[in-house]
Amino acid sequence: MHEQVIAFFKKFIKLEEKDILLIEELTTVKKFSKNEFILTQGKVCSFVAFINSGAFRGFYSVDGQEYSKQFFFEDGFCTDYSSFLTGKKSLTYLQAIEDSTVIVFEKKDVDHMYKTIPNFVEFGKLLAESLYIKVCDIKASFILNTPEERYSNVAKDRPRVIQRVPQYMLASYLGVTPEALSRIRKRLGRSHRYDVEE
Repeated sequence: MHEQVIAFFKKFIKLEEKDILLIEELTTVKKFSKNEFILTQGKVCSFVAFINSGAFRGFYSVDGQEYSKQFFFEDGFCTDYSSFLTGKKSLTYLQAIEDSTVIVFEKKDVDHMYKTIPNFVEFGKLLAESLYIKVCDIKASFILNTPEERYSNVAKDRPRVIQRVPQYMLASYLGVTPEALSRIRKRLGRSHRYDVEE
């Protein structure tokens, strides 16, 4: 069950056999059904979860209205990184949008791995930089791009979002209504040329 996450780590850092055994010992495999929450607003996010299979979304809820902010897929990490780092209550919900299996890394165990596994701090730095770049890109897109351009960029750069996310969630993520998204998709064509596996 840990093969995927170990292979993912090895793309970035060298791991000894004892490091692999420690990761397997300290982490937990959990399954989430579609629509089940891995994190709710107001709770501290004390984990990062590597997604073996499935998908999650992060969203805000304001007066009953949901605003999608991010989507997470297999071979990637799902977390509210701000809450994880600061220990403050999360403003975000994290919900499975498909039946999913994850490897959960609790913060206390991540801190132990930083001290014990050579190069693990380097991996944490790379992960933090990647998350920061994604946040900056999303913010810039809402300022610089039209909704149609945002859709095209997501279709090109993250086609799994287009393929696997329900339309109302995708519309919220792009900052448009579902009706407006339908018009955008109609203009661009239902079979977008970028709609291939990510």
